[in-house]
Amino acid sequence: MARRTRTEIRGEQSRDDVLRAAEELMSRRGYRATSMADLIKESGVPSSSIYWHFNSKAGVLAAVMKRGADAFFASISADESDNGATDPRQALERVLRRSLGAALDNPSFLSLYLDFLLHVEDEPAVADQVAGVRRMALETVRTNLRLGYASYGEQRAARIADRIAPLAVAFFDGMFVAVKSVDPPDVEQALADIARSLHLVAESTP
Repeated sequence: MARRTRTEIRGEQSRDDVLRAAEELMSRRGYRATSMADLIKESGVPSSSIYWHFNSKAGVLAAVMKRGADAFFASISADESDNGATDPRQALERVLRRSLGAALDNPSFLSLYLDFLLHVEDEPAVADQVAGVRRMALETVRTNLRLGYASYGEQRAARIADRIAPLAVAFFDGMFVAVKSVDPPDVEQALADIARSLHLVAESTP
C-alpha cells in the first residue's frame, strides 16, 4: 500500500473538518441559512480548499449526507445473530434498537436528513441526496428483515421484508422525533410495542 504524503494527509484532514462543520451548522441553522462564509469560519478551511474538495455548497451537502448515511447504516446492519437463528420478533426488536441507538449517536445527521425529508420540495438541489438516503434506509431494513425471518423460507421472508420495511422505517422516523421531544416516551416499551405490531403484520403475510 502506497504511503500517503503530508499533503494528502492535510487534504484529508481539511475535508473532514469541513464535513464536521457543515453537518453541525446545517443541522442547526438549515441548509439555506448556512453560507460558504459560515463554513469557512467554522471549519477554519480556506474557501479555495473547500471549492477544490466539493465544488459548491450543494457538493458539501452531498458529501455530508453520504458520509453520515454510510456510517449510520453500517452501524444498523444485521449481524449473524439475526440470520434466522432466534425468534424473528426478537431480531426485529434488535434492529429497531440498533437503529434508534445509531440515531441518538448521530443526531446532527438524522436531524438534517429529517428536515430535508419534510421540506424536500423547497430544496430541489438536495432532492437526490435525500432520495438516496431513503432508498438506502429501505434496502438496509429489507436486508435485516430477510435475515431475521429467514426461518420462514426465502420467498416468504422476502415478501415480509417488502411489506413491512416501509412501516419499520416510518416507525423509526417517528421514534427519533419522539425521543428528541420535550416529553419522550418509554423507549424500551415503545420499541417492544413497535416490534410486536410489525411482527403481527409479518405473520399475516402469506
